[in-house]
Amino acid sequence: MSGADEAGAARTGMPEPEGGEAACWLNRVCPECDAVLDSAPPAVCRRCGAEVRMGWPEDG
Repeated sequence: MSGADEAGAARTGMPEPEGGEAACWLNRVCPECDAVLDSAPPAVCRRCGAEVRMGWPEDG
């Protein structure tokens, strides 16, 4: 536990939750070659040139 976590625990009796980035980057994974895109769709994959459109996991 870090110093900030310990201070939060001392105030509330519970440790402070750890923050961070959202885990789901699925919309930034090229469906053709599995490369991670540099930007959110719509985009073109820098590795294989595939066009990745918005919502591709749901569009099928």
